[in-house]
Amino acid sequence: MGFSISAISAVSVMSAVRQNVKAFTLLAVLTSASGFFWTQGAYADTASSVVMSAETASAEASVDTATGLAAQVSAQALALVGSWQLVSGRYLNEKHEWVDYQILNLSAIKVISARHFSFTTMKNVDGVSQFWAAGSGTYQATATEYTERPELNSFGAAKGAEFVFSYAIKGQELHTQRVENGDLKEVEVWQRLD
Repeated sequence: MGFSISAISAVSVMSAVRQNVKAFTLLAVLTSASGFFWTQGAYADTASSVVMSAETASAEASVDTATGLAAQVSAQALALVGSWQLVSGRYLNEKHEWVDYQILNLSAIKVISARHFSFTTMKNVDGVSQFWAAGSGTYQATATEYTERPELNSFGAAKGAEFVFSYAIKGQELHTQRVENGDLKEVEVWQRLD
């Protein structure tokens, strides 16, 4: 079951937008091997907390954002929409050893809009923040799976690469796990900022 906001009066649209979506500009900072930084302007939409019921889990809505773009947004994607701060994580390195983000002193923010994601990760070295990684692109979500397709990234992901995560939202936390070729590769916990 779906609905189209375009059929509602302009006043109702603005009211719905104010209640559910904030538009803002995200600056994703990427670096090259030579140490220069580029800034890529992007937009992101954030929705207020979304409570999903069984009836709305498969609903789709056509939403006009503040930038005038239309997007088909699933209820699952709406639950992910927002800004998230990294709480904890670990990844499996090339030697098949788990590396804890806390040992690396990593901090990150991920922004998920109706169709796009972006994240920047910094490493604290002796009290100084240093660039660690960044990426942005499109994503798709189901009730349990979130697939990122980076368009820009600092970690060498090839064009067309996909990163598939299983996820669960527990209160204000987003828990993700990434499995690659049958091996658990990454586990992260993110706290909702807005």
